[in-house]
Amino acid sequence: MNAPDSAPRPAKRITVHDVAREAGVAIGTVSRVVNGAPTVKPQVRARVERAIALLGWTPSVAARAMRGVASRMVGFIFSDVRNPLYASMIKGAEDVLSEHGYLLVTASSDGRHERELALLDLFRRRRADGLLFAVEREDDPDVVRAVQQAGFPVVLLEREMSVALGAVGADHLNGTRQATEYLVGLGHRRIALVSGGRNNRVGRDRLAGLAQAHERAGLPLDPALLRLDSFASDYAFREVQLLLELPAPPTAIVAAGMHLLQGVLQALRIKGLSVPRDISLIASNDSPLAQLVTPAVSVIRYDGYALGREAALLLLRRLDQAQAPLQARVEIPTELVIRESCAPPRAGG
Repeated sequence: MNAPDSAPRPAKRITVHDVAREAGVAIGTVSRVVNGAPTVKPQVRARVERAIALLGWTPSVAARAMRGVASRMVGFIFSDVRNPLYASMIKGAEDVLSEHGYLLVTASSDGRHERELALLDLFRRRRADGLLFAVEREDDPDVVRAVQQAGFPVVLLEREMSVALGAVGADHLNGTRQATEYLVGLGHRRIALVSGGRNNRVGRDRLAGLAQAHERAGLPLDPALLRLDSFASDYAFREVQLLLELPAPPTAIVAAGMHLLQGVLQALRIKGLSVPRDISLIASNDSPLAQLVTPAVSVIRYDGYALGREAALLLLRRLDQAQAPLQARVEIPTELVIRESCAPPRAGG
């Protein structure tokens, strides 16, 4: 009796990888088509659907969960959970991403290098589709390397890095220049800038705006009036007191940072100075404190919600393989809101 023929081999199982290869797209794109994401270009969607029909692939829960399939999750790493500006950014991003079927997962780094690295690794291991990132130090080599190796598109918020990434930020240069020009127009010649950001785009732009206004007015910029090392309230509290002890103290202060205003006001109160009789004041990132304190404080205002929204839209362009330049930057306009905290300097000021 002859030995029976060996049993026929089962047909090769078609996988999402085969569909992606046939359609000439990334696996994540196949996932978005299967899940009905509205952001996929019609021609790309048609290509994927043709490949599915040709290969006879039936997406299943297991197939969609396969390694490498996009999770439809976007991360957002920011530095300070207490800053209401980030709450507005998160809301703007979430509204856009949820409309396109993405879950936004937020995490605070508390401005710490090791925490940023841990969160980047977490989102990489959880196979996030993309990341919105308000990095603390733009030039941190470990963080730059981790971003390069993340494996998903990254859009920076209010920052820039040496690697090719998309970015969204407010127009702090023109906002600070306009505020300084307003103070110069009132007669101020010694204008202090209190801010953070020697190591980030926001701080550099604010300093450039202050310098431009001085240059246009033909005024020297005194380095002693620049306090640019922190956005913390206690930093402003300490540095404003030191500014007021200078032989030629400032007659106006631009406090550029959400938490700085409280420290500035406390320092002025301790020194017994009145706004705007003794010193003029402009803050940034409008807040209830700026609006409700007496007198109400003039501010450089911009829309945190719009920052988050535009960052999410730029990230979606990357996810859909749109032809956006890798280093595309979107800027949100700023607005100088004049209230009662500025006046001409006192005689001899």
